[in-house]
Amino acid sequence: PSFAGSPRVVGSGASAVRVILHGLTGTVDGKEYEGLMVPMATNDDQWVADVTTYIRNSFGNTATAIQPQFVADLRKQHGSRSEPWTVEELEKLEPIALPYGKSWKLEASHSEKDLKAAFDGDMGTRYSTGKSMAPGMWVQVGLPEKSLLSGVILDASGSNGDYPRGYTVQVSDDGKTWGKPVAEGKGKGALLEISFPPVEARFLRVNQTGNDKLYWSIHEMKLLGKQLRTK
Repeated sequence: PSFAGSPRVVGSGASAVRVILHGLTGTVDGKEYEGLMVPMATNDDQWVADVTTYIRNSFGNTATAIQPQFVADLRKQHGSRSEPWTVEELEKLEPIALPYGKSWKLEASHSEKDLKAAFDGDMGTRYSTGKSMAPGMWVQVGLPEKSLLSGVILDASGSNGDYPRGYTVQVSDDGKTWGKPVAEGKGKGALLEISFPPVEARFLRVNQTGNDKLYWSIHEMKLLGKQLRTK
């Protein structure tokens, strides 16, 4: 498959490193590819880090560099593995992020026009409520097609205290009717990774439910899941 915009390439980098170390077999997003992605674990950690960093910053991609220690940790974690990975195995270890598109509808209870900064791939920009955190604040994403959603990542790194003090996550098919939260909890740090059982939906809303004098900010936001293939 193309490296351009691949969520397995531009995510955390763990899936790409795992594939370079151990190879990949089977279908990818329902498509068969000739041959096998062979393992390259005989190369050292620096080589694997350099190759991964290159593909994460080529073909139109922009992502953080992979460090040799990151590779070493994954090599140790899967040291007993002798078989190539399958996509299903990789997605269980690291759910992939949906690629952001201009057709996504972004809405918010506060400073709505700034929410696009949470999807621009630049940690130097951010969405911020511009007001102290209070219950009733929310951000919402509308997708062009129904997708299988399994989580959301809110990264406030750079504004480390601006994470939500409490949250609920809801999904909807039409952006009007919302069911019970699929996830809820308390924020404990700048990087908040929320997972929930996979559910088909077009809209996802994160509600901020806590109080604090600080603003609620999001430098980058990612929806985890996969697009559903349509006939």
